[in-house]
Amino acid sequence: MIKKLYLNFLNSINGIKVVLNENSFKLEIIFGIILIPFILIIEKSLLIKLVIITTYILLLSFEIVNTAIEKLCDKISSKIDPDIKKIKDLSSASVFIILIILIIQILFIYFF
Repeated sequence: MIKKLYLNFLNSINGIKVVLNENSFKLEIIFGIILIPFILIIEKSLLIKLVIITTYILLLSFEIVNTAIEKLCDKISSKIDPDIKKIKDLSSASVFIILIILIIQILFIYFF
């Protein structure tokens, strides 16, 4: 059981290595390097801070899933396919929605 957990851990680390090569993920990490200290120093409740940090982590998670879907689609077909484009656009849209939610949260705490 410990060996299985260790192998799962290694697989997760390998996945993080893959996604670290993606430009979108790199930009989101840079955004987080700026965002997290800002959130920690503002004078807001702990709950508000946790919600924003959780949303940021969700953004990273959705980006990982988006990358996995894109890589899977590329593996299925390297040709331009309208259905695969729709699938990639849908997974990208999920990342975009989380990003919009995060921006709304940040603007909310900044102005209120």
